[in-house]
Amino acid sequence: MKIAIVTGASSGLGKAFALKLDKLGLDEIWGVALDKDGLAKVAKLTKTPFRTFAVDLTDNGIDILKNAVKTEQPNIVWLVNAAGFGKFGRYDEIPIGQSINMIKLNCETLVALTEYCLPYMSSGAKIAEFSSVAAFQPTPYVNVYSATKAFVYNYSRALNAELQSRHITVCAVCPFWTKTHFFERAERDNKNVVINYIVMYEPERVVEKAYNDILKGKEVSIYGFIARSQARLARIVPTKLVMKIWIKQQQLNKRYK
Repeated sequence: MKIAIVTGASSGLGKAFALKLDKLGLDEIWGVALDKDGLAKVAKLTKTPFRTFAVDLTDNGIDILKNAVKTEQPNIVWLVNAAGFGKFGRYDEIPIGQSINMIKLNCETLVALTEYCLPYMSSGAKIAEFSSVAAFQPTPYVNVYSATKAFVYNYSRALNAELQSRHITVCAVCPFWTKTHFFERAERDNKNVVINYIVMYEPERVVEKAYNDILKGKEVSIYGFIARSQARLARIVPTKLVMKIWIKQQQLNKRYK
């Protein structure tokens, strides 16, 4: 049985990726997310049988998914780790528990699910690990989220090198600001930290480029001229200056005196 597993599949980038993979003629797509109703809506949009896992990956959800894979013994041809969240604010404005949970979902569960799935993947399989343009620079007041995405970026690139002999492609997908529900949670407890978004991309365009880049064997995918420009500049401009520009751009020097 050939399947794809997509986390964060109820909306945004995960949903867009699930709908993209629906065109491949797989036996099943396994959609994973907290939002049961959202997953049900996606299931109605796909021609491929869509098995829903309405679970919390930071709780017992990872074990539920692991056991399902062990029981079914599928051939996993695509793994898309799009689940994740961020919080905006100064370190003392974000509860420690939320920061730890962010690290657990964005990093720990991503690694766990990837490595649980790898024994069930064969030559030609694809893995999309969702990082972010935020991975390329320390980002004050989006600190922990940015750090988790730097982890995902480095993990993905190194794992891609390790899997070359197995002919499995791992791509770090690095979106810039994208129209998803991400902001509802990021801004829920702390409004107007980020006030200048510069650009806001459509999730379908980000996914389209990521999908095509992965088919080409690319290990990094960044959609959009502005996003690619920012990622390049962050590599060559001194880090202290990059952070200073970010703080001034968002007027954080006025908010946090």
